[in-house]
Amino acid sequence: MTPPAARVPLPELDVLIPVAPKDAESVRLCIDSVLRHCRNPIRAVHVVARSPVASTDGRVRWVDESAVSPGIGEIEAALREAGSVHANASWYFQQLLKLRCFDLLGADTPDHVLVVDADVAFVADLCFVDRDGRARLPMGYPLHWTTGTRRTPILRHSALTSAARLVPGWRPADGFSGMQHHMVFDRHVLTELIRRVEKAHGTPFWRAFLATAEAGKWTGASEYVLYRHFACLWSPHRVAMRHLSAAEVIQAAGSETFALGDVLGAPRALDVHLVGCHRFVDYAERIATMDYISEDLRRRLRPGAPLKLWLMGGELSVAHALHPLSMP
Repeated sequence: MTPPAARVPLPELDVLIPVAPKDAESVRLCIDSVLRHCRNPIRAVHVVARSPVASTDGRVRWVDESAVSPGIGEIEAALREAGSVHANASWYFQQLLKLRCFDLLGADTPDHVLVVDADVAFVADLCFVDRDGRARLPMGYPLHWTTGTRRTPILRHSALTSAARLVPGWRPADGFSGMQHHMVFDRHVLTELIRRVEKAHGTPFWRAFLATAEAGKWTGASEYVLYRHFACLWSPHRVAMRHLSAAEVIQAAGSETFALGDVLGAPRALDVHLVGCHRFVDYAERIATMDYISEDLRRRLRPGAPLKLWLMGGELSVAHALHPLSMP
């Protein structure tokens, strides 16, 4: 006889995929991977982009980026007011898009939204909300990149300081960031996060988020760091943590060195859950100001060179990405 727990269906969810112009070529691989490997029933996949993305699956819906508020122009003005000199308004636009996903998608949206960056693809079947209704959140990359160890010291980090300024009482629950290019947002947890922020700052959430980001850093705040640790501390009964293994490449935007299909097709000696191929705007500047790269690792990196990263059970390794591409 089938145990009662096995008969409980997995909760339904929606998927949100923001697409920057630099990721237009990879988004179809991303969408296909979500539809293939997400074990939870998917009600709809919302693709936020400047232009429609074609799909034969009727669940895929286009959301016109120009209709999203606040827009990039408003965000850029708020960043300048906060003292930022970086050309990163589009990066913060996507962060706020994710953090305001329930406002964007409407009242009929399920209580969980899986947000996926457009430059990653899942390669293994995954449950994102379990039968008890708990969101499965990624532990993600360590807050401090020290190659070949699972020790994760909590050092100074712009994502930590900005989150602590934004949410009174916020603190990191452990040494892992939650940054792994996807997140499962719970309506109740996110509503409480926004409520606390607006009560503390007396201003709309998005303005407080930008005002408390570290203006001197290109990556002055992180939606994934903010949300995962908030959920761990204030709603631990609504979430479950896990390590996911990944093989990824990071490189400069405009570089034609590697594409997501290259990483998907590269030989891999170890099984992983997801792969990614990321093109970073202002790549050299971002690498130079990233708090989580240790000085020892930074000295061993060639400026501007593509890197390959693999994360296995929370242990990180970093090397230069070369042709022909292979992942451990």
